[in-house]
Amino acid sequence: MDHQKQLFPCETLCQVCPEHPKLDEAVLVTNKARIVSMMGVIENVSTHHRSCPRCHMVYRYQEWTDGLHNFDNHVVLSLELCLFLRENLQNHVSASRVIDSLEGLRRVKFPSRDTIFHAYCHFEALTDAEYMYSCINCGFHPPVVVMDLHRKGVFKLAVSDLKAPEDFNGEHDIEGFWNSIHLEMISRGFFPSGVKNPFSVPPSYTHWAPWIGSETRTSDIVLNTEFKKVGTSSSHEAKLSSVTEDRLLDELAKQKVGVVRKLCKACNIDSKGSRFDLITRLREKMKSRQTYDKVFQSIWGASGGWSVILCPHGIVYSVKFNLRAESPRDFADLLLSWKHMPNVCVYDFARGLAAHTNLRVPDKLPFHPHEGRLAEPTEENVKAAQDGSLKVNLPWLHERMDSVNENPHPVTGSSDHYVLYDRFHEGNTKDPKDILRRIQLVPELKGWLNSQVVEQFFANMRKSNYFLSNMSPSTHVFLMRNINHHYNTVTNKKLLERQLRHGRLGKINISLSALGQAVVAPLVCNKPREITETVLNPAPSASGDTEIPIEPQERVDNKKANRRSTDATFPDLCGPPCEALTKPENILASRSSWCFVPHPGQQQLLNYVLDISRPKDELIVETSSGCLTRAEFWTLRLNKEMESTIGNGCFELITKIVQSKGISIYIENLYVTRTWLAPYGCDPLQSFPTDAQRMHIIVLPLWTPGHFQLCESCSEDHSRAVVRKKEL
Repeated sequence: MDHQKQLFPCETLCQVCPEHPKLDEAVLVTNKARIVSMMGVIENVSTHHRSCPRCHMVYRYQEWTDGLHNFDNHVVLSLELCLFLRENLQNHVSASRVIDSLEGLRRVKFPSRDTIFHAYCHFEALTDAEYMYSCINCGFHPPVVVMDLHRKGVFKLAVSDLKAPEDFNGEHDIEGFWNSIHLEMISRGFFPSGVKNPFSVPPSYTHWAPWIGSETRTSDIVLNTEFKKVGTSSSHEAKLSSVTEDRLLDELAKQKVGVVRKLCKACNIDSKGSRFDLITRLREKMKSRQTYDKVFQSIWGASGGWSVILCPHGIVYSVKFNLRAESPRDFADLLLSWKHMPNVCVYDFARGLAAHTNLRVPDKLPFHPHEGRLAEPTEENVKAAQDGSLKVNLPWLHERMDSVNENPHPVTGSSDHYVLYDRFHEGNTKDPKDILRRIQLVPELKGWLNSQVVEQFFANMRKSNYFLSNMSPSTHVFLMRNINHHYNTVTNKKLLERQLRHGRLGKINISLSALGQAVVAPLVCNKPREITETVLNPAPSASGDTEIPIEPQERVDNKKANRRSTDATFPDLCGPPCEALTKPENILASRSSWCFVPHPGQQQLLNYVLDISRPKDELIVETSSGCLTRAEFWTLRLNKEMESTIGNGCFELITKIVQSKGISIYIENLYVTRTWLAPYGCDPLQSFPTDAQRMHIIVLPLWTPGHFQLCESCSEDHSRAVVRKKEL
């Protein structure tokens, strides 16, 4: 609270005029200004400005080195408060709630909430942020992306106010648009509250650009063709992109029971009963257009939501703030604005996206071969996919191929582009050929690709909807891009720290490659590298050091990983006999397997993994189903409840053992089965594989406190289910 109470601009010479003339003497603006900080409010502060006698440029007080940010010469925020507001917004706490808390703590009256929030936006608009929107692992051009729409990320908008343009091709100047958004935030410091701001940016079809990082997009000209959603009811595109009743009901089923019950009351429908009863009543009532529109507005919101593209590590690459309801057109606009389109796009309405995008560029199909399917849509391939026998390998996802094709992807070297979906979204398609778009058909994607990464991101952002949805459109998009930027920065920092912590490389240099991927060049390697470090495709740097791309998504073969770790830490103790013993085909229901006694080297490794004095977050091994830390191994061996991630790893080994005996088996994911129980109540049949009836064994592990309940259904006796409980 020791800030000075006389604030003068430090400039004495004009920075605009060629000869830099001397500025006039400082002029008092007000002596009633307030400095707002974490400690309270300093009243009766004097602010001054200077002006140039030639060009009449006005110089206000704006000295960062004093730890202050001047908003409008009447309200000045401390930088600590600005950063505190930023951190709270990242944690889903609105600016008004922060000020409410500070007022209660300091027992002083703060300026209006809107003024402080506008001052914060003013601060962020003047902050030099690059908004790169790229992942340190995937680089500027990710080969695999996951896409979805956040339907609740909306702002108040009357679609009737949008006028369809004439002679417009949908191209937008991305830098020009976002500079105008920043200018609106900055100009609020020059116009009193209640006065119309001439720099405000209203939503329009001709001036509403998405955000894509500068290195990821083709140029500063990007696409937003939402105006073509108007008046296309008879087009082939409209048939593909229209929100059908079934799709709307599918989204309705994902809502909480309270939301569905509230919607029933709004539609004058009986709100008593289960979720299924409520949705059934809504289905009947939705035959009325009035009820359909009411349900649509409730699920999709006012504007069209956010169309977001993320990499598998959860970094946001592109975001589009839709003015109208979702369509594959929105994601096509984003992808066609990229410099290098991803090789694999995961989207729940895959067929619609492929058809729409290929219709827009018929002379050079974006999604090929097979219209973005993994195989030719023949009856044989469809049947093989349904039987679970079809596997399509994409080796370039792990090792770059030397391609002679035109315009190959810079990371993979492949010019193939597929649009796939997860089997959990199979209800969005009725075309049997679309089974050839399931990501489960690609072995290289199994394990490390988290297709739910967008849903997890939306679940996090949904906590901020209570204040984001009440903002003006321009403030909404400005703050969302800013929040996503800081979210990406924090996530990238965690990814890098995790690699450095696990790699134990000693002194290193960290830099970005030409493709935007983080590379580390070890200078002093004073400790042996552990199993946790994944070193792939080393490339020599200009200085001669070895640059190591950080690629945690690459799968590490279990046998090689075990051999690498034991060779480095316990030499001459493990060899071919150990490897032969742990092969799935050699594990039997016999005394030789369950009475196995580990030799000293294996016991030492086991003690190292279970050592409770070591860091619990240390990565121990990467399997095809995920990454396992020391803490998760503790839950398996020590007297603790078993964590589901390592439980899935155990079931994966069991699956390999059973399959090596010529027996087909399916074990459901532990995270999925939990959703079958209250309060979620999801339908178990929706997660079963299509070839479930051909399996010899189906295992459905259900968690109860202290136990796992294993429900086994044997194909030799379908008359009853055998239920057993085993303590762990």
